[in-house]
Amino acid sequence: FRSWGACALAEPSDPSTNIQDYVCKKLDDFSATMVVKQHDDRALSKISKDFGMIYQIKGDIKLDYKEENQMRIEGHIKTAHAVMIVSGTKQIVRIPNLGLNTTTDLGESPGKRKTLLDMGLLSEGYLGYTQAVYKGSRPVAGVVCAVFEVSYKNKKLDTSHRMIWVDPKTKVILKREEYSQEGKLNAIFFYKEPKEVAPGIWFPSLIEVVNNQGQPAGSTAYSKVKVNTGLEDSMFK
Repeated sequence: FRSWGACALAEPSDPSTNIQDYVCKKLDDFSATMVVKQHDDRALSKISKDFGMIYQIKGDIKLDYKEENQMRIEGHIKTAHAVMIVSGTKQIVRIPNLGLNTTTDLGESPGKRKTLLDMGLLSEGYLGYTQAVYKGSRPVAGVVCAVFEVSYKNKKLDTSHRMIWVDPKTKVILKREEYSQEGKLNAIFFYKEPKEVAPGIWFPSLIEVVNNQGQPAGSTAYSKVKVNTGLEDSMFK
């Protein structure tokens, strides 16, 4: 008899219960082209008032990421060139045509950092300040995944948590549920059509998000993914 939580003797086909086994260990940085496929401003606003910013960028969006917690997004909002940078606890937004050049301190809450989790991947750095509890195995789109509840070690800074479903083969998180500080479901992310972009490194080609009412809020597609090209830290300043 097998339960949702665990079983006394694991079968050989069971996924690993150790979250460290799902880390994308070969990835230091990546660049990709992102395109917004669909978005619903009203549905997005039910997730967060700031959540929909990225979905306002039109056409091809250049996305660069470097471990740990450094992300650069570059594209156009209407006809204005826009750049958003998140580096650790700092967020920079530059839209020169509109005279906008702001730097915001995101505070010490680890939940506000940009990590590989946003792309459906786990990193050593992220696991350094989180803790995971194995919740068994469940299928997503026919793939048997390892399910973990992940929260932050320092509950004084952030009490939010997430449930993740990880594909043991690709190490891509196929589904992620995000819960608020009060334990309320905020949004569900689906990471679809993973492709092997380098030996042992898989990336989702499509990310879809729905709000806590089940309404499709947005979707983004990813292509031209390049990994470990040695991105300079100056890109994120």
